[in-house]
Amino acid sequence: MAKSSNPEKTPDGKYRGVVYCRTLKKTGEPYVGETDNELIRKRSWDNSGAVSYGGTKIMKARSDNGVGPDIWDYEVLEEIILDSHDELVKMLLERQTFWIKEKNAVEKGFNGSYGDGMYGIKHTAESREKISKNHRKYQSEETKIILSQKMAGRTVSQKTREKISAGNRGKKRTPEQRAAESARMKGKVPQAATDGAKEWVKKNGGGYWKNHVISDDAKANMKAAQQKRGQKIQAVFPDGHVEAFNTMLDAAKGTKHLVGSVYYSAQRGNVTRQGVKFTKL
Repeated sequence: MAKSSNPEKTPDGKYRGVVYCRTLKKTGEPYVGETDNELIRKRSWDNSGAVSYGGTKIMKARSDNGVGPDIWDYEVLEEIILDSHDELVKMLLERQTFWIKEKNAVEKGFNGSYGDGMYGIKHTAESREKISKNHRKYQSEETKIILSQKMAGRTVSQKTREKISAGNRGKKRTPEQRAAESARMKGKVPQAATDGAKEWVKKNGGGYWKNHVISDDAKANMKAAQQKRGQKIQAVFPDGHVEAFNTMLDAAKGTKHLVGSVYYSAQRGNVTRQGVKFTKL
């Protein structure tokens, strides 16, 4: 657990935290968590659109089953109150590990490990690279689309740019970092983001497809292949009529929704703000 910027305090100024358990009612599978602000943690759970909550296993369980109190039981396993916030955080992690083992929540539940256990630990370069690769693997194509839509149109303020620039100023990449970047970029056409890259595009044509015309037959074959791979979706409209689409993208375009709205409605069975309910076929 990362220390929150707004930890909970008791009336006498001490720090309060809890180790809690959420249990999926239909299977009895537990998830053991801990927090130094129980109210904020509960709000985070209730936010069904949250993209991060406690790891891959519990996120999938939330997505598959929903988050309501009729689906999950909630129990405070242990309340801890201490004078020091740092000591509270350490104690919460220790007690979370105890209760994960007690509930067998890794083998028969939704915990991915025996507690956070990372407070104060410094990772080696190898372990950081391993963690980074695991995070990159976790993002599905649907998640990437949703994140892309959320970031679309956002601009970075001048103040933020200056902070980023100041933070990077004077940093030198190691030979290993330069070699890794070179390997990642090998065979890729660089974006025309700098004068040098623009000159490259002008000289080399901007990639293979820039000066090639795609035939109508090729376009039709590409679309057919995409639809074959895609998830078929059914849309039920407020007036009761039903339409079927070959992919989520077709459903989004045909109903004037964002792809993310189609995805979440189909995953959770909820109705969108426009009153349309999407289901997978």
